[in-house]
Amino acid sequence: MLSPLYGQADAGAIWNRTLNDFLVAPEPAGLGFERNVNDPCIYTRTEPGGGRVTYALYVDDARLYNDPTPAARELAGRVQSRLKERFEIKFGETNPKEYYFLGANRVSHGPHATTIRCDTYIGSMVERYLPGVDAYSPSKRFPGSYSDTPAGADLTANYEAAISLRPEPTDELKKRYGSLFGALLHAIKWRPEISAALGLCGTCLTICTEELYANLERVLVYLARTKKIGTTFSAHTDGAKKLRAYADANWTTTRSTTGFVIMLAGGAIAHALRRQHCISMLTCEAELIALADCAIELLYIISLLRFLGHEIDEAIEVYTDNKAAYDLCHRFNSAQNSRHIDCKLFKMRELRGLGVVTVAHVPTAENPADLFTKVLDKQPFEKHRKFVHNLSGDTGANYARRAKSIERRAAARPTAGAH
Repeated sequence: MLSPLYGQADAGAIWNRTLNDFLVAPEPAGLGFERNVNDPCIYTRTEPGGGRVTYALYVDDARLYNDPTPAARELAGRVQSRLKERFEIKFGETNPKEYYFLGANRVSHGPHATTIRCDTYIGSMVERYLPGVDAYSPSKRFPGSYSDTPAGADLTANYEAAISLRPEPTDELKKRYGSLFGALLHAIKWRPEISAALGLCGTCLTICTEELYANLERVLVYLARTKKIGTTFSAHTDGAKKLRAYADANWTTTRSTTGFVIMLAGGAIAHALRRQHCISMLTCEAELIALADCAIELLYIISLLRFLGHEIDEAIEVYTDNKAAYDLCHRFNSAQNSRHIDCKLFKMRELRGLGVVTVAHVPTAENPADLFTKVLDKQPFEKHRKFVHNLSGDTGANYARRAKSIERRAAARPTAGAH
């Protein structure tokens, strides 16, 4: 070969095929893993002696997980040795307390609880986009209210002004605006509460204004002042194994907004904010579109979880705050105002009929999907943020402290017959 492989147009495809062939080929030629159909970056193998080993791949970075069984540990060690021998892959420390991986900071609270956040990435954004500025302390430019929410009523006003006037920004502003927006967009994976703010800002990429750029800076300052916030996943949370989903829509006369969040182990494992691809004539129709999008995502999540060995032995609870959409998910007849709704929007009703999900009504104030469709005031914002991130979640340390507290109270309680 006269030119290096790495860096060529098809280098990624060649690498993926080579590694995939080695992972799925049976031993001794390969490692005997099974590749997930829905997510081709996930591989798993179950040992006859009990236990599972999972390999999650992202281009040339990967994580290797194994169950705490002797057979799984032995297989994981063998997989590491074979990968080192075949591709010279380097492995880090096993089960570190903290580590940085693909832009995320992971903090372990024991074998059954972990927190994922992105404080390292947020710090790098502050250094790049606010150099020489103290973004962490209240100031005239960045007041203390920026610590509470990523956006306020001024964002909605600036968005509506840009949509109405459609200004022509300079090339310098468009480049600056797009750069900061793109950097913040990457943080949504770990900080979903900024979705609604970025959804409005993202609509104005070609008609941006200095006022909207200031709104983006506010999002960054909010992240900087709350950078230790992350999502905690814990097996000790009540109903940790149960899958739940919440869907919502923000209806407008043009294209409405879909938002949903899927919860497992106390935290959000999937969330979305997207503009709908059609114009809804009714609020109910917009809500049905949000439920249909959520249903499609649930099908993927269910398939992936079962592939990883997670048992789903009961119907998944799905919540909506729209009574009309709730009713249409429970009946198969149509009325005068719903006959025009396309059959494809009833995917959630189909899953309910099959027993895959149950659809329940939840008051608007109790629907955490509101976090993704609207710019909220401080009180509802903090309430839904707490739920989505599981900020009061039971980590292993919390569980241990509570268990010790129960033991102490039991020891201090008088025994029967004591005076």
